[in-house]
Amino acid sequence: METDPTRTRRPNRNDVAALAEVSPSTVTLVLGDRGTELRIAPATQARVRAAAQKLGYYPNKLIRGVLEGRTGVLGLYLRHEQWCMPYGYWPQMVWALQTAISKTDYQLLIHNAREDASTEHNFAQQAGGLADGVLILNSGSDAIVDRLIEARMPAVELGDSFSRLPFVGMEGGQGVRLAMEHLAERGYRRPVYLGHHTNFPQIAGARASAFREERQRLFGQLGEEAAIRMLKRPDSPLAAILSVQPAPDCVLCMSDNLAYQVLAEAQRSGIRVPEDLAIVGFDALPGLANFRVVTSVAGPHEEMAEAAIEKLRKILRTEKYDRATIFQPKLRIGDTT
Repeated sequence: METDPTRTRRPNRNDVAALAEVSPSTVTLVLGDRGTELRIAPATQARVRAAAQKLGYYPNKLIRGVLEGRTGVLGLYLRHEQWCMPYGYWPQMVWALQTAISKTDYQLLIHNAREDASTEHNFAQQAGGLADGVLILNSGSDAIVDRLIEARMPAVELGDSFSRLPFVGMEGGQGVRLAMEHLAERGYRRPVYLGHHTNFPQIAGARASAFREERQRLFGQLGEEAAIRMLKRPDSPLAAILSVQPAPDCVLCMSDNLAYQVLAEAQRSGIRVPEDLAIVGFDALPGLANFRVVTSVAGPHEEMAEAAIEKLRKILRTEKYDRATIFQPKLRIGDTT
């Protein structure tokens, strides 16, 4: 008893050619969208496509891409602290990239770097893998940037406006200005800035510097270091704020994670928010609390992700591109100011 070979294995172009009564090369040309260009009869093209659909055959884009020097795969390099967090800024940016990539013909291949992995190992995962180019989130002081530049590997950074790679970032200083103007309009007069030690000192420094400038411009107060608190683990965010004298009536946090910690501690301590203490965060992340929404500087994360992918696409196609792309933030008004 004869059996249909396509029922026991994946169909190939020879099966399509036999069913459509054409040569295998004709199948390749038609399904490679070159049929009209090479003047293959429309009826023949229709017969080939109908046979392919009936058999469930689709050309192997990966093999074709490798032969052409491209795979259609973009790599996303994540350090351990970026992929091990269940919530916060990093998962938000990964979500934005996944949403953006779904609107393109590319696929996203995520590399979750081990905590103990060497720079060379992580670089090899990018350069020796399937990715045509690499996306990085806020590299900071990560040495992999040096290797990518040295090897001339196509790469774009998302989130860091101080990167040496082509990048898409946000104007953090403008976010600070929006937040401080909002606090001034609401009648607050004694602002404090709350940050923490980070691997991104240039970003943190730019925000603290903007805070000093706005504190003097809007409140007539010099931006003394006494009004800036940088946390170390396991410091209490609220205790750090209350250590400032005279007691602040509003706080600008360098992240939503910090802002929600301050909110939780304030409520446990009987401090009214926003009556006694107004709270502003950064990144406007969703889902960190289901009972209060922190006022926060909001970056257009999805638009930034789309711009990063488009920039990398231009690099891969050797098209002109701008090395720096800066987005302007907005302020999401919550119920903590």
